[in-house]
Amino acid sequence: MIENIIFDIGGVLVDYNPKTYLDKLNIENTKRNELNNIIFHNQKWKDCLNGIITNSELIEYLVNENLNYKNEIEQILSKENLKYMLPPKKDMIKYYKILKQRGYKIYLCSNIIEDTYNYIKDNFEIIQIADGGVFSCFENVSKPNNEIYYNLINKYKIDIKKSIFIDDTKANIESANRMGFKTILFKDIKQIEKILKI
Repeated sequence: MIENIIFDIGGVLVDYNPKTYLDKLNIENTKRNELNNIIFHNQKWKDCLNGIITNSELIEYLVNENLNYKNEIEQILSKENLKYMLPPKKDMIKYYKILKQRGYKIYLCSNIIEDTYNYIKDNFEIIQIADGGVFSCFENVSKPNNEIYYNLINKYKIDIKKSIFIDDTKANIESANRMGFKTILFKDIKQIEKILKI
């Protein structure tokens, strides 16, 4: 019997589509692949995700290393533009609240930088509604590393056998599966409804 539901945030409860985001920011197509590599395939991005450096320190480092992309880097990583990067999935947030009302324990497990965590906390009820959660920026470790799952389990005394883990990233699902979680590789709300029958 499922008692605990563990949600990822980006891609599950809020949308995360870098292409759409770059469209909204009017970033030139010719620059996109290089900027994607410079920012999101950089060890410093992972350091920011794991709370080792701040977003401001990340921007400073990336700009110093890539002065020709100064404006684009600052634009992409600006806190003011998070509203374009992370629009809420309103149907999922509504369903998330229904599951909480039905008596399920709701937890969050997310790879997230601190600025994004604060934005979500300030603009949606996702974090406040949850019974708890672990976030890479505070745990100093990110999915799919087993340590972040152990931190969640130990902090909230979660019984894996009574839990389901929902994430949109295959590697995260695979690592949660190996730990014994029942999992859903998220695509749409119907997958959850089918299992929970709600």
